[in-house]
Amino acid sequence: MMYLVLTAMLALNVAKEVLNAFILVDNGLVTTTKNFADKNADFYTTFDEQAQLNPLRAGDWKEKADQVKARSNELYDFMRECKFAILEVKEQKSIEEGEVNWDEVHAKDNMDIPAQVMIVQGKAKELKQKINEHRDFLLSLIEEKERYSITVKAIEGALSTELPDVELEHGRNVTPTWESSYFEHLPLASVITLLSKMQADVRNAEAEMLNYLLGQITAGDIGFNKIEAVVMPERSLVFPGEEYRARIFLAAYDSTKVPKVVLDNGKELAVQDGKGIYTTTSNTLGIKTWGGTISLEDQDNPVIRKFSATFEVAEANATISATGMNVFYRGIPNPVAISAGGVAERDVVATISSGKITRIKAGVYEVKPGPRNDIATISVYANIDGSRKLMNRMDFRVYDLPKPDAIVKGISGSEGALTVGQLSKLKIVEAEAKDFVFEVDYQVESFEVAFQGQGNIWSSMASGNNRFTSDQKGIFRQLKTGQRIMIEKIRASGPDGKIRTLNNITITVR
Repeated sequence: MMYLVLTAMLALNVAKEVLNAFILVDNGLVTTTKNFADKNADFYTTFDEQAQLNPLRAGDWKEKADQVKARSNELYDFMRECKFAILEVKEQKSIEEGEVNWDEVHAKDNMDIPAQVMIVQGKAKELKQKINEHRDFLLSLIEEKERYSITVKAIEGALSTELPDVELEHGRNVTPTWESSYFEHLPLASVITLLSKMQADVRNAEAEMLNYLLGQITAGDIGFNKIEAVVMPERSLVFPGEEYRARIFLAAYDSTKVPKVVLDNGKELAVQDGKGIYTTTSNTLGIKTWGGTISLEDQDNPVIRKFSATFEVAEANATISATGMNVFYRGIPNPVAISAGGVAERDVVATISSGKITRIKAGVYEVKPGPRNDIATISVYANIDGSRKLMNRMDFRVYDLPKPDAIVKGISGSEGALTVGQLSKLKIVEAEAKDFVFEVDYQVESFEVAFQGQGNIWSSMASGNNRFTSDQKGIFRQLKTGQRIMIEKIRASGPDGKIRTLNNITITVR
């Protein structure tokens, strides 16, 4: 509106009453600007107090407020310099306490002086640049511009350097420059008043910015009526000689406000005394991850936070071992139960000094000891907080597999008796380690059958595997009651690859 009024005056002789009206407006703007300055001073005092009470929280925002103060004063002072430069062109130095004393100004209607200073000397162009830079700086401090759109619009409006199109008498629309619109072909009194209006806009934008910055110090605050001491250990289990660490802090909450706790699967939890209650059961083993969001609805300050946590489901078991029987056998997988109390299975590591140890499933391992050493040492470690800690170490004696017994149709030794018919139906010679703690497969590699022939001379026939040959069975058919045969030189191998010579078997024909 002021621009339109001033534009209309271009075609008129500027009356004294009109100039006096500008002076009244200017005096009012000066008063308004001082009120803004006083209000802003209260803001800065509040920033100082907040920074003393909580330097960590308020320090950054006070620093931004100090920048706003310095930049606003710089722009304000430049506008005042423009005023004084206009008055000083013809030595009209009419200044009282930093403002214009209109009683001493005699060239209120002069239109050449403002244009000379602002247009010819380029101060209007410099002023526009400074206003734009100041506006951009203030807006850069507001991160969530959509949320604080009212503040953004207030600053953009107060520090705008854009002008609407003006319709002239011949009906064409033109857009005058910002510089010429405010400072060319206008009487001195109106230009000074416009500069006062701009100074008031600077203080107004400063106040808007300070109000925003002060609100950021308390942004996210939630009222509370209860405080509890909370102990949060880094780990609930420690070992001898290990450091126990915990964080102790005060947790504040409002028991009168009911937060909304929703799990990632959409289930809403029950709330007691302002705290969500989570319970669950699981029939499967392993690490379980859960989480969701907790929100507290507030008309001025809604709060929503995500959370997540993990827990582990493990089998209920106890490892029982007879320490006097710490024995491994070569050539077979020896089962071993390993657990570390309070340590997740994924963080348990087992090693062996000689041989190989393999994890079969949670808590169950298999050991195959080396072929030479008589002692194998198992070490159990736990990965805790990024480092490996020795939990236990145990030595195991290492033995060869026992020599098995040779067996033919249940006969092992020298007390067997079979008929000729039974002998002729024999198929294989077996090897078995009776009463051994493990089931071990032995394989007969070869054997010989010795028999008493003509002239009571003993002869023998060999087999290159575990089966009786047709020649051996032919001898069996020629035997008579009371004669004996001997199965001897029986050689068998076990899973360790070692060849053993087994006991002889004597069978009498009945």
